[in-house]
Amino acid sequence: MKKFVRSWMVLCIIFTIFLVNALEISSAEQYFQFQGRVVGMHNDQLTVKGDKGETMYFATGRNTVFVPTRLPGVDERVKVTYYLRRGNNVATQVEILSAKK
Repeated sequence: MKKFVRSWMVLCIIFTIFLVNALEISSAEQYFQFQGRVVGMHNDQLTVKGDKGETMYFATGRNTVFVPTRLPGVDERVKVTYYLRRGNNVATQVEILSAKK
């Protein structure tokens, strides 16, 4: 009987781990966009101030695509495509917008 209970508990733990991973993967599939001016870029973090005055921080890394293929400068307008992962905004694409409007 103890073996049955122990086996059942192990199965429940494994199922819970798979469920948590599945929820994390499905939340990463929702992409958002944010436009504004670059306030700063330090290490792997991009800071962008929106048109309404809100400031957002984005994690960047080797999987972030920059269009064109360069880092944006301070005060350049950008459009950031990102998703949420563990409460952090992770940038997948940073598009530098032209100065003309």
